Amino acid sequence: MFSRRLIALATRAPCVCRAISAAAPFSTTAAVQSGHNKWSTIKHDKAKNDAQRNKVNLKCASQIAVAARVGGSIDPAINFRLATAIEQANRQNVPKKIIESAIKRGGGISASGGAATATEMPVYEGIGPGGVAFVVETLTDNKNRTVGQVKAAFSKVGGVFSPTAYLFERRGWIEVHAKPEETSVDDAFEALVDLGAEDLEQVERDPNDEGAPTAEGEGLVYAVYTSDKDTGKVAKALADAGYRVKDMGIEYVPNEDTAVPALSDAAQRAAFEKLCGALDDIDDVVDFYTNLTE
Repeated sequence: MFSRRLIALATRAPCVCRAISAAAPFSTTAAVQSGHNKWSTIKHDKAKNDAQRNKVNLKCASQIAVAARVGGSIDPAINFRLATAIEQANRQNVPKKIIESAIKRGGGISASGGAATATEMPVYEGIGPGGVAFVVETLTDNKNRTVGQVKAAFSKVGGVFSPTAYLFERRGWIEVHAKPEETSVDDAFEALVDLGAEDLEQVERDPNDEGAPTAEGEGLVYAVYTSDKDTGKVAKALADAGYRVKDMGIEYVPNEDTAVPALSDAAQRAAFEKLCGALDDIDDVVDFYTNLTE
């Protein structure tokens, strides 16, 4: 399964869908150099870093806006999913102004405090290169703009809009840090099931995360799976029971019997990656999922 989740759980999905540029066609035109002086190099690197930073800010803001909208409140003390999204943004050093603006956007409040243009969360379904199914989640204040951008991304690689949601199952996921006394999934399984988990697995821990383990077995991270409708309730129950909730959300998991195997055709693979990159670059796209396996 490919998904554009900001923080990937490495052992849960074979790969996060990020665009990998195909080799550029041969050309006799001389390449444009960035310059040989130090300032030119600094400017080039700064522009690249700024673009990456802006992308992180934008995606965190989208997650916050979605959490504010679907969680039913702009108060993080009430809306646990929003509180988690804000914490995630803070870990990514997203500016406070961007966080506050995203909360207002999700809550339908303008920057001045009045009613803002209503936002919607349309979901688009399509078939991409190699017969791979896509589900694209968006958050927008202009459906015509968004559907045009998403449809254009599909059209450029020969893809089409077509029903695909039936090829997936929606489920909630919650990433939590284990308690100090838990040294394996087995230690936590019964307790987590009692708190609402339907399944769980150990996932790789972000090496940049706070509180690095000091001994073998410490610092475990679990992916807890539950019903999509119970995600917020289960996350709060986990937090109340002493687990530190790192991240949470709802995902589309491809049905095993209809999943598409790895694309062996180089042209199809390149077109698939091009579509992933195009969707990733659309500001209104919050996340997207495919039924491609690796």
